[in-house]
Amino acid sequence: MFLAPRPSGVGGSFGAEYAVCVKLAVGDLVVYANHGTGSVAARNTQTVLGETREVVVVELDEGLTVTLPLDLAQQLLRPLASEADLHVVQETLRGDSVLSVDPWLSRRKNVLDKLTGGSPVQLAEIVSEGAQRERERRAKGAKPQASSGEREVFVKARRLLADEIALTRGIQPAAAEGWIEEQLTRPDTSSPTVS
Repeated sequence: MFLAPRPSGVGGSFGAEYAVCVKLAVGDLVVYANHGTGSVAARNTQTVLGETREVVVVELDEGLTVTLPLDLAQQLLRPLASEADLHVVQETLRGDSVLSVDPWLSRRKNVLDKLTGGSPVQLAEIVSEGAQRERERRAKGAKPQASSGEREVFVKARRLLADEIALTRGIQPAAAEGWIEEQLTRPDTSSPTVS
């Protein structure tokens, strides 16, 4: 698929050295940030406004096709997560973080930046935080669901992450969803233990 070395920093940007090495051959599976996974369907040349450029055509889920100039494709597309990336995703999903007490509208920009960054670790951070907030709401007996905007971002991040895990591991998206849920599950501390 990709003959390029993995970029340094799992959650970071992909940088110029990586962009130059990306092959983007027809059939390669790629991730296009918050649009999700897809495959390179074609590489062509197109003339736009008198300038001939090489373009990459990517077929994404749900029938969406995107045509990008090669230089932009090398910046915006990345290969699927590696197993090493998924190990970091697993650790992220299993861990709890200190949650901001700010309301959703104050946290929204930061969360959307993670979503559009498209890194599997950033997606896992969104999913983990959303699950942690739901657990805390239930523990307090509060409204069990986030605002519709927050919930929408959480659901999209989880879907994108599950789709990528499914392709990386060669499993069905439902199995990837189950794996994510398994990582998010915490022991039930509300029931007394029997000695």
